[in-house]
Amino acid sequence: MQRIIISLIGIFLIWRVLLFVPLFIGQQLFIYRQAFDYTNIWKFIKPYEPVNNILLYPWANFDGVYYLAIAGGEYTKDNAGFFPAFPLLINVIHLVLGGGQTYGLMQFFSALFIVNIVFILSLYAFYKLLRFDYDHSTSTKIIILLLIFPTSFYFVSIYSEGLFFLLTVLSFYFARKRQWFFAGICGMFLTATRIVGVAIFPALVYELYFQEKTFKTKKIINLFFIPIGIVSYGVFNLVSWGNFFHFLQAHGTLGNGRSTDSLVLFPQTIFRYIKIIFSVSPDIYEWWIALLELVIFIVAMLLIYLGFKKLIRLSYLVFAAIAFLIPVFSGTFSGLPRYVIVLFPLFITLALINKKWIHVTYVVCGIILSFLLLMLFSRGYFIA
Repeated sequence: MQRIIISLIGIFLIWRVLLFVPLFIGQQLFIYRQAFDYTNIWKFIKPYEPVNNILLYPWANFDGVYYLAIAGGEYTKDNAGFFPAFPLLINVIHLVLGGGQTYGLMQFFSALFIVNIVFILSLYAFYKLLRFDYDHSTSTKIIILLLIFPTSFYFVSIYSEGLFFLLTVLSFYFARKRQWFFAGICGMFLTATRIVGVAIFPALVYELYFQEKTFKTKKIINLFFIPIGIVSYGVFNLVSWGNFFHFLQAHGTLGNGRSTDSLVLFPQTIFRYIKIIFSVSPDIYEWWIALLELVIFIVAMLLIYLGFKKLIRLSYLVFAAIAFLIPVFSGTFSGLPRYVIVLFPLFITLALINKKWIHVTYVVCGIILSFLLLMLFSRGYFIA
C-alpha cells in the first residue's frame, strides 16, 4: 500500500508541476481580461509579494475570490449561493495558522494548501474505491483520465471541487465497507459543500438496498444525517435573509443566466445553444465557451448512458445522473465543464471503452484543452 501512496503522490506532483507551464505561457500570449469585479483578488486588496506572481494568484480567480471573502466572514445576500463547508474549512486552517486579513498572505496560502492536500487525499480515496471493482492497472488508468480532463485544474484552484470530490468518494467508500454512519456523516458535509451534494442521498439509499435487500432501520437512519448539511444552511438563510431557499435565488444573481424558480427542460437549452452557435460570430470569446459547454453536455450524457451499458455500479450512476441533471435543468450549461469533473462514473466508463482511438483522441484533446483553458483562466477569461 505504501507503494500505491508513493505512486499516487508522484502522479499528482508531475501533473501539478505541469499545470504551472500554461500560467507562464499565458502571460506571454494573452492580455489580461478584467471582465468582472470577482475576476481576481486584486480588486479587493493591493497586490503583494509573493502572491502577485503569475504562478500563484490565478488559483484564486473567479469563485476563489468569493470563497476567500466568505472565509473572511463576509457572507452576504449576494454570495449566499456558495455553500459554507469549503470556506469554513479555509477559515479554520487560517485561524490555526495565525489568522490575518481577508485575501492576505496567510489566508491565500491556507486555502491553496487545503485544496492541494484535499485532492491528494481524494486520489487515494478514489483509488481505494475503484479497487473494490477493478484491478490496479484499470484503477490507475481511471485516475489518469480524470487528471487529463480539460478542466481538472479546478481541483487545485481555490474552488470547492476538490472537497466535494473527496466527500463523494468517501461516502461511497464507507457505504461499500458497510460503515453507514461514516457514509452518512460524509454525505452530510457533502450537502453543505454544494447543492448537487443532495444526489448522494438517493444513491446511498439504493446502495443500502442493493447490499441488504431490505431497509434496516439501524442502518438507513444513518443516511438521514445527509440532509442535515443543506437543511442547516437553509436555516442559516432563513435567519439571515428571511428565506430558507435564498441560496437558490442567489445562484441566479451571479450573471450565469441560471433559472432558479422553475425547471427548464434540457431540449430547450440545447436549442438555445444551437441558436447561439449559428447566430453569434466565432470571433466572440463567449461563442467558444458556449461550444465547449454544449460539447461537454453531449459527451457527459453519452458517458452516463454508456455507463449503464457497461454495467457500472448503479448507485454510482444514480449519483452521477442526478448531480448532472440538477444544473442542466436550470436552463443553461454554464459551469458544466467544471461540474462534471466530480462525476467519477464518467471516467470509469471512459476507461472501460475498449477502443484505443477513443482513448488517444481523449488524451490528445484533453492535454491541449487543459493547457489552453488554464492559460485563459489565468488571464481573466471565464471558463466554467
